[in-house]
Amino acid sequence: MNQTEMKPTLAKNRIIFLDVLRGFALVGILYANILSWSGLKFLPFDSIIALGNIETDKLLYNLLKFFVDTKFYTIFSLLFGIGFYIQFSRNGEKDGFNKTYLKRLGILFAVGVIHALCWSGDILTLYALMGVLLWSMRKLPTKKLLWTAIILFTFPIFLDIIYMFTFAQDIVKPEATALKTYADMAPAAVVEGFRSSNYLDVFRTNLHNLYWRWYDFIPSGRPFKVLGLFMLGFYLHKTEFITVKSKQIKYLLPLIILGVTFTGLAATMTGSIASFSKSWSNVLYKLTHEVGQVSLGLAYIGLLALLVDKFPKFFLFAWLKNYGQQSMSSYIGHTVIGILIFYPIIAWGYFGELTLQQTFTVAAGILVFQFAFSYVWFKFFSFGPIEWLWRCATYGKWFPIRKQK
Repeated sequence: MNQTEMKPTLAKNRIIFLDVLRGFALVGILYANILSWSGLKFLPFDSIIALGNIETDKLLYNLLKFFVDTKFYTIFSLLFGIGFYIQFSRNGEKDGFNKTYLKRLGILFAVGVIHALCWSGDILTLYALMGVLLWSMRKLPTKKLLWTAIILFTFPIFLDIIYMFTFAQDIVKPEATALKTYADMAPAAVVEGFRSSNYLDVFRTNLHNLYWRWYDFIPSGRPFKVLGLFMLGFYLHKTEFITVKSKQIKYLLPLIILGVTFTGLAATMTGSIASFSKSWSNVLYKLTHEVGQVSLGLAYIGLLALLVDKFPKFFLFAWLKNYGQQSMSSYIGHTVIGILIFYPIIAWGYFGELTLQQTFTVAAGILVFQFAFSYVWFKFFSFGPIEWLWRCATYGKWFPIRKQK
């Protein structure tokens, strides 16, 4: 047994590029998720058209689907695997690592449950659960890591084919009258629930959406994909792809070509990731989409690594570093600010009242505010506020948070 004491990673030992990458991922995640808080995801199409600006909004939505949707959650999931690899490589042989890491995941799960009860789109609970499985496979040989990641990520395709030949044909898909249409609740009813001034109505509507979000994990195979991306991140950082190889043209150019080509092909096809396939065309859509998703996500990592390498003192990278260094605070901050701006029950109540262009302007304002907050915060403190509490709860002691002069 190695009797070396298990200690948390010091702020000075962080890999700066990974914080920049976390910040970059959070930007895309905000733009993807704000469709939910703003109500645009649930608003009937007729109501969206009535808001005006429809042609510009269509263009913005198509750009979001092509360049942002699923690509940034891919990066964020890879980063979880990378983070685990860093912790395991530094502390894996030390006494207490397993207990400490599992406790850390338990706290993440608890935070995720609270977050999910406020907003159904939470990803932290799933990350915590899949994190336990990632931990259980921590000692796989390097080559097996890659193959395991590929098998896990593509396994939902095989499940989808099984579903297609068993029960999927009997599932009645509701007519799409909004970007997100539920089988048991009309879009107008969802909008009414979130526009309510009654806390219980809002809570019930969110619980309804939370149930369907986890139900959608079955046809989408999201748990398998997330775990696969965790494993892929573990493998890619272990083999120095993320910090070294990703910015090399021989790797970067094929990823860009693959990502743009397959994402473009998926954009020309009719299909749904969150629906059970009833035909081979939807299976093909899912496969095409997922190849584009991962390829373009990895291409973004390589492009950002190349830019950070070429322009290390560019001011935006410093902002992204601070933003990413408190990634959980920033992520949960998205929800808090989004609810304050859009839910009538809390503050301003712009739910379902803004066009997509206006909503994206609000997202830009949220980013400016959070960038400024994180910049000022790290002038005085070593860790983000939620990160610090997470660290203290994990190790059962209070760590100093203020920077030492």
